[in-house]
Amino acid sequence: MAKKRRRRRKKNHRVYALVTLVLAIAIIVIGFGLLFYVQKIEVSGNDYTENEMITESMQKDTLSFNSVYLLVKYRFLKHDTPKSLDSMKVSLKSPWTVKVTVKEKTIIGYLDEGSEYAYFDKDGKIVHKSTELRDGVPGIEGIDAGSTKLYQKIKVKSHKLQQAILNVAVEVKNYNLTPDRIVYEDDGINLYFGAICVQLGTDITTEKMAQISPIIAKLKGKSGVLHLEYYENDSNVITFSEEEADGSSEDDTTSEDDATLEDDTTSEDSPDGSYGTSDFQGTYYGE
Repeated sequence: MAKKRRRRRKKNHRVYALVTLVLAIAIIVIGFGLLFYVQKIEVSGNDYTENEMITESMQKDTLSFNSVYLLVKYRFLKHDTPKSLDSMKVSLKSPWTVKVTVKEKTIIGYLDEGSEYAYFDKDGKIVHKSTELRDGVPGIEGIDAGSTKLYQKIKVKSHKLQQAILNVAVEVKNYNLTPDRIVYEDDGINLYFGAICVQLGTDITTEKMAQISPIIAKLKGKSGVLHLEYYENDSNVITFSEEEADGSSEDDTTSEDDATLEDDTTSEDSPDGSYGTSDFQGTYYGE
């Protein structure tokens, strides 16, 4: 009898211990869930991507109410991000506040579709559509891209032309240039800075793009055409055909009487620290 009682007591103790352990785990889990229950998600780094789009993308699965789960998911597990973003970094500001720092895809140009503007990135993918025109983003004209769809690439009949347009837009961004428009016309690509047209041709090189900023600064208040379509890295002459007030232009042939434009601009504006030619000479007409 005594042995049976001892066995019964041991069994009861085991049951009590198990129940206590289960209750303790349940309390810990509930406490953990309440303590780390997401009450707020703070988003930073976004410009054109709406906060709601980012937060909604994070709260799609059943465990997304827990801040620790979100931290682990976005640091160590495979996850989806909104297609307008390059990256998302998640951290905890407090047990109940999640901080999200995002990096958006860089917009390099837009297409005017009449009712709205379609903004695209360096890959030619439409990443944003809006009825508002964004400052500092050049419009692309002279190409037929048809109807565009969000998060899909621009479709131009000529792949070579499409790539040339994208290359120009990328270089414009790299060199901090601010043209009003990028236009495909007369079988070449032109940049418009107010009343000045920069003709690039179809062969887009960094050497050409590096010449633009210092020259445009020296042509302030002028109107005409800056010819870079035949510029090469070893060239030392670039022509500018100035237009008169009546719309006529000066002779575009060089002579000893033509004024020259010396480049005393430093290389701070170019990504690689130089403008390609340290001594720019441009044939300058009308002065």
